[in-house]
Amino acid sequence: MKKVAILSGGGSTSEREVSLGSGRAVFEALKAQMQCELFELEADRLPETLDSEQCVIFPLIHGEFGEDGQLQWLLELAGFFFAGSDSRASRICMDKSAAKIIAQQLGILTAKFCAYGGQSFEELWAFAGGPFVVKPNNRGSSVGVTKIYTAEDFLHCKKNWTRGQWIIEPCIVGREITASILDGRALPVIEICPRGGFYDYAHKYTAGATEYRVPAPITEFETRSVQGISEQIFQACGCRDFGRLDFILNDRGEFNFLEINTSPGMTATSLLPKAAAAMDIDFPVLCRQMIDFAFERKHTGKPYLNG
Repeated sequence: MKKVAILSGGGSTSEREVSLGSGRAVFEALKAQMQCELFELEADRLPETLDSEQCVIFPLIHGEFGEDGQLQWLLELAGFFFAGSDSRASRICMDKSAAKIIAQQLGILTAKFCAYGGQSFEELWAFAGGPFVVKPNNRGSSVGVTKIYTAEDFLHCKKNWTRGQWIIEPCIVGREITASILDGRALPVIEICPRGGFYDYAHKYTAGATEYRVPAPITEFETRSVQGISEQIFQACGCRDFGRLDFILNDRGEFNFLEINTSPGMTATSLLPKAAAAMDIDFPVLCRQMIDFAFERKHTGKPYLNG
């Protein structure tokens, strides 16, 4: 019988609860289909009881350690087959600036950016040409994303910033669009419509705080365009199995690439399951498809079969 170990939790205080929710949801979906065990980790290390000969891994640890390639590197060293991108692709995609540079090399539009290195409010305002966004360069789940409109906003948030770990982008006015990837192919596109404010951590994980339009009410041309762009970036970053890419669609019909997520949330409000549902792929089937990539690699002994 196939056996899967689901890893959730970890030491990331900012994204631990989301990871635990993802792990429990996937465990409930898979336990009737195969032998599975849920690990809710307290620290950033592999459980000692895992056996690479007996199981494959479904990593659902978000944020630092879980998405930045560290967990994947440990799994690779220990000889485990696992769902999702490998350590190299995970490391690239967790680094927002690195992923944006890859998109630029493909000729894909993305907002200009710079690292925060002690610049004044006036310097950053001049760089952005107006209001700007500050975001952590290496975190997910919209943790720490802040829009800056005034010098007071800047002073209030500045105490949380450290050199080299935050990036600055101009505020782009437009519609928030996300494209999920499954087996290298884009699923139906979703428009994200926060009810007041913008799509920050609270809007992402508070039920009813955001409306999700699936499929997004955009033209067929725009849909094909953003799906194609998403598949390009996914492949160029070396990703495999599944992921999610975020964009802003401006009033000129242009998609501005924001970031790529190699370990999408799998909670009740998560976007990848919503996109799959639009193709009549229900949650248990989706979870089975996502872990089957790892089983197939284990069966063939080949680390890459897609992506």
